[in-house]
Amino acid sequence: NPDIFVIENFLDETSCKDLIEKARTKKLEPSPVAYAGWTEDFKDLVELAAKGPVSWFAILGAWLQTKDDASATQFDLAIHGVQNYVVLLVVAVAGIAAFTKFRADSLKEMRTSTSTTLDDLNDTEGGTAMFVRRAADLFGSGTSDPARDASLFEAPTVIRYEAGQVLKPHFDANRSAATEDANRGGQTLATLLVYLNDVEKGGLTRFGKLPASSASPDSDETKLTVQPKLGDALLFFPADASGTFDERTEHEGCPAVDEKWIARIWRHTVRVPPPFGLADEALAKL
Repeated sequence: NPDIFVIENFLDETSCKDLIEKARTKKLEPSPVAYAGWTEDFKDLVELAAKGPVSWFAILGAWLQTKDDASATQFDLAIHGVQNYVVLLVVAVAGIAAFTKFRADSLKEMRTSTSTTLDDLNDTEGGTAMFVRRAADLFGSGTSDPARDASLFEAPTVIRYEAGQVLKPHFDANRSAATEDANRGGQTLATLLVYLNDVEKGGLTRFGKLPASSASPDSDETKLTVQPKLGDALLFFPADASGTFDERTEHEGCPAVDEKWIARIWRHTVRVPPPFGLADEALAKL
């Protein structure tokens, strides 16, 4: 609790190598990092400012503006207070917006890998199609319709970590998914990672809020870690079935020593439309 699974031999070696080759051919770019939950943070900060410092300074300013005016009335005090409040709130909102942008820009340092998405399933026996089919089988709704199950997936992403590259602690789910992820299927309910090569040194997947298990590869590690092994899959659930964010699944990609390749599928609540999800033509190939 929470459920975290390692599925051995989820993909065969041929499929893993094909995924790497397809990613190399398509060309990898610096991995994107999104500021998940920025709308909620922005709203909370504005609300805090409006109820606290903005109100206090508006009242203080109004008192200073009228204290030496013998003719000033309570109405004058109120007018100055409202004017001050509006001006200070605008300044606070602008400052919070600037802080939010700064934080979003600084998050780019969290992830130093390169990656690309693979949404072409024309090679029906290739690694991409095999990965999607195996994932659809895993999450199967019992309808024996892989296209329906795969319609909830984002297109597979292949990620490469070279020596020294990391992915710092983060969450895959989003507290503001209803707003920020509405165009990509809503909340992220499941993360499926497949390790595409063996990694002897570095590159562990680490869950910093969960204690180590007897299966952890590093006996000195106090937190739950997973050793990358070619073909093995890691499955966990960033949110529960109702979409409630689970902060216990915070995880990171430890610094790579040996090169590490992974492929990832995120399963969402509803249909993920292109360009984030797979097109109907691709789903029909399944």
